[in-house]
Amino acid sequence: MIYNGILCSVVELTYTKMRGYTVFCNFMTISTVVYLLRAELIDDPKGAGQDALPILVNWPDKNVQITCTKQKDQVDDKILWYHGEHTFISYGAHKPSNNDYSVKKNSYGEIELTIKKISKGTLGKYSCVNGNTNRKIKTVELKIIEKPSIVNHSNTTLTITEGNTTELWCEVESVIEYKIDWFLHDDRLDLPVGINGSRLTIVNITRHCSAIYRCLVTNAKGNNSVDFDVIVIHKPMVKIEVNTTHDNVVTKKTDVKISKKKKITVECIINAEPRTDYIEWSVGKKRIGSWNKTSGLLETYKPFKARYILTKDEPTISSAHEILKLQILKPSKDDVGTFKCSATNTVDSQTAEVELV
Repeated sequence: MIYNGILCSVVELTYTKMRGYTVFCNFMTISTVVYLLRAELIDDPKGAGQDALPILVNWPDKNVQITCTKQKDQVDDKILWYHGEHTFISYGAHKPSNNDYSVKKNSYGEIELTIKKISKGTLGKYSCVNGNTNRKIKTVELKIIEKPSIVNHSNTTLTITEGNTTELWCEVESVIEYKIDWFLHDDRLDLPVGINGSRLTIVNITRHCSAIYRCLVTNAKGNNSVDFDVIVIHKPMVKIEVNTTHDNVVTKKTDVKISKKKKITVECIINAEPRTDYIEWSVGKKRIGSWNKTSGLLETYKPFKARYILTKDEPTISSAHEILKLQILKPSKDDVGTFKCSATNTVDSQTAEVELV
């Protein structure tokens, strides 16, 4: 499969208590990204003192009923209904104190509470209590069926050093079944993530994995998403291209024959994150000139000012590269030699070279 020019294949791996997938990305170098999908359980709704599953409702449902299980030696007038912890509704089958509710005894002799219309004020937990013992017989919670919410997630901007591991995650809240899909750029990763795939781990991250990743959660009511901008910090990647008047392009380590009839421009093309702080051209052991981020100035050193011109192209929307160009004004035998370009950022430095003969 291809994601925005990234050729990827998916291979299933086996892990203890989890399933994982490896995505191989083919660029200038082959790198590996491993996605580990960690299982996460939905909270058991019977926890926190509840003894019944939530009642799922929609806006604005009517006549939602909750039944208080009949107890041995039950005294009906001693069955109390509460909304939340302390809001009293009714006792026995007597008329409730609030017109939002009605109470009756059903054919099984159980006390039944009816919520006439679902609203924000009628959501929450309901309890029926044995008034003799003050013990809760039953607690149930009304929950609205809505599209899933992402209630927490990892940082939306992550800066990771190349070779390290990073983890993206989104914590989902949904009262009905949901699924999670992960996207790279705008293309869905072809992984059977499902409900338990709320964590995406990228192992041995490379510069080619800098991208926008998305966690998309979906249930029957709709979807929600959060985007993560993953920025991989790496040392400069440097290459040299040589252009003559005939538009011949020569790459690194290729000999270029000097000709007085041809103008030569040597381009130092750099990809770095963060951007470079310093770039320098040299020939042999002699420094030709440099660019310094601090001053923002290009400087051609005195012995070469009459022979060479330095210019710099900044990164653009269409190209992330910085280019420091060295133009040889009148090529001659004095320009024969090994030309080197060195680029430095906060991570490290890198050098490329070309031979002019």
